[in-house]
This record gives sequence, C-alpha cells and structure tokens, in this order.
Amino acid sequence: MIERPSARLILLDPQDRLFLFNVHDPKVFDPANPFFDPFWVMIGGMVDPGEDFAEAAVREAREETALVVTGDVSWVWTRERRMSWRGKDVLHKERFFLAHSATTEIDTSGLDEKERSWTRGHHWWTPAEIEASAERFEPLDLGVRLKSLLRDGPPRAPIVLS
Repeated sequence: MIERPSARLILLDPQDRLFLFNVHDPKVFDPANPFFDPFWVMIGGMVDPGEDFAEAAVREAREETALVVTGDVSWVWTRERRMSWRGKDVLHKERFFLAHSATTEIDTSGLDEKERSWTRGHHWWTPAEIEASAERFEPLDLGVRLKSLLRDGPPRAPIVLS
C-alpha cells in the first residue's frame, strides 16, 4: 500500500464561505462513493518530500486558485483513509488547515492537465448551504463540522475525522 501525505485547506473568504472544487474522476475508486458521483472537495493535494503540511496547503491554494492566504494557518482536522486511487491501493494521510483569503476571485489556470480533467467547477459555500444541499461533500459531514469550527474556533489539538 502506498502512503500519500496530503494537505487540505479549509479556505474561508471574508464572509466565512468555504471554497470547494466539484470533482469527478471515474478512474478513481472510492469505497465511500462506488458510483463515481461528482463531489465537492477542499483545495489540496500531496505534500512534497521535505515539505511542511501547512506550507503544502498554502502552495496548493496558490497553484490551484491563485488565492493568497492571509493570517494564521491552523491545523484543525486529521484523517486517514484507504482507497483505490488510479489503480493503486493508497493510504491517504490528510491534514486539514483553516485559513482565510481576503479575495474571492479565482484563477484556475494553474491546474495541471489531470486536475483540469476531473474538475467540474468551483463555488464558495456557506455552512447552511452545504447542510441543505443534496450534493456530496468531503468529508461527508462537512456542513456540521464547518459550522462547529466557525462557532468554536480552531481546536487546541487536531480533531480526528472518521
């Protein structure tokens, strides 16, 4: 099994809306999503060798959206999950970081060819919109978790997601 360290960014705009990509890749098998439905996911990706997780999350935001992170970056959630990813068994070791951007203008020209092939769109979401939506989000309970994070602030230690 391949281990893949990944950094995800809970990137909020000045109105506390969360930026998400809508993605769909039928070449990826995720046991939680056996029908390959499109879903909404945070900015993020693989942590390069020797790179800090938080730095990777900020880098991914800049590369994928051209958004600039302002202020502190806080590690708030962590998760490990096994899945088949492009024909390989992978253990994703994810860290989720809370950050803010002063702007909402998105430029996706930095997405590479593979990222462009599976990206279907993007949107800034409020927690209420996420909770009311019938669409799929990652993690599955994102609306509830985001609402709690906005109400209570970052936890003292990262919360382990199931």
